[in-house]
Amino acid sequence: MSNQQVVCRASSYRWVILGILSFSYLLVFVHRMCPAVLAEDIMHSFGASGAVTGLLASAYFYPYALMQGPGGFITDRLGTRRLVTLSMLVASVGSVLFALSSGVTSAFLSRVLVGLGVSVVLVPTYKALTAWFPVKDYVLGTSLVIAVAGLGALLAGSPLAGLSEAIGWRGSFWVIAGLTMANAALVWFLVRDKPQDLGLPPVETIAEGDHHAAKSVPLRQVLPMVLGNRDFWLLAGWFFFNGGVLFSFAGLWAGPYYMQAYAMSKTQAGQVINVFSFGLVFGPLIFAWIAAKVPSRGAVLGGSMVAWSAILVWILLRNGSMSLTEIYAFNLIFGLVGAGPAGVCFAAVKERFPVSIAGTVTGFTYVLPMIGSALYQPLAGAILDRSGNLSAGLGAADFTPLFWLYLASTVIGAIMAYAYRTQKH
Repeated sequence: MSNQQVVCRASSYRWVILGILSFSYLLVFVHRMCPAVLAEDIMHSFGASGAVTGLLASAYFYPYALMQGPGGFITDRLGTRRLVTLSMLVASVGSVLFALSSGVTSAFLSRVLVGLGVSVVLVPTYKALTAWFPVKDYVLGTSLVIAVAGLGALLAGSPLAGLSEAIGWRGSFWVIAGLTMANAALVWFLVRDKPQDLGLPPVETIAEGDHHAAKSVPLRQVLPMVLGNRDFWLLAGWFFFNGGVLFSFAGLWAGPYYMQAYAMSKTQAGQVINVFSFGLVFGPLIFAWIAAKVPSRGAVLGGSMVAWSAILVWILLRNGSMSLTEIYAFNLIFGLVGAGPAGVCFAAVKERFPVSIAGTVTGFTYVLPMIGSALYQPLAGAILDRSGNLSAGLGAADFTPLFWLYLASTVIGAIMAYAYRTQKH
């Protein structure tokens, strides 16, 4: 038989799979982004410094990062349905415990549990998409997942701020826990790992001998195949700086910045932070369209970092003096170029390796943005602590060193992306 890919008609049920798993990742973003609005409440409740608050928020990312490699390997063995259901149950319990926390230690451990739970949602989701979506639609599918997740960032803005003012930050975490538990039930009852589980034909049948043939690869072969690959490290490095900058600012310190440097209320800051979410929603769709027009994955990823660098120069020049319209425009573009290219990065990784290790290699790649987030959030807090003004109230100038860190990071990320050699697709 010749090396030819046979494409069957994709079932419309793939949109059910995409919808439910996208909602799961939406909740991951709610868990990830909620500290930006609730940071000041949490600081006051626990009497925490900026560095400690950053550490509390970043506690989510440590297990998240550590689980990406093992989580991808487990996904390839256990499947999406079982793993995502368990993930959401664990995250729900972690949210309840965080709501009940009486001090920094218990709050930290609760956030660790939340991060452990949601750490294995995106990788199994993308693994399921490899079975339910044909190759030509994979970038669209991955980008739609991220776009829907952007709505989670929207919910973690002014809606969460309003909820917190109505029932307190602890009550808000009870609500988040309930939504996470309900999602676990949806995944268990409605999601299936592949079309064959519902008696449907596979979307694609790949002939024997194809580079991407779906045959089992032992872990002892997977590790050197992935970790010894130069292009893997360039993509993962780009993702490290992308995640570090995006979730350090949009996921935590944007709220204190706008509340203190611009004297906004929590609700006003939440409304401004909401604009990040529009970028998170529409950015992946825009970059999916760009990726369809531009054959070089490296050019798309590098271009996003160049654009991000320009935006950071903008905020450095206008720090503390931006009009409200400028702030909205800045946040929108920041979200667009920050979250938009993630689906392109995942597609580039998928194109580099056999489909049989899609979960494992995606997991290894996703370690880096989580490590970046885990390091940058407390690092940003430590930078702000050095100003000596955290308790009295930070000024715009106190954030200047942080913005310089972000700018240097985007420049390095751009260099790594342009060094990447795009696989023909």
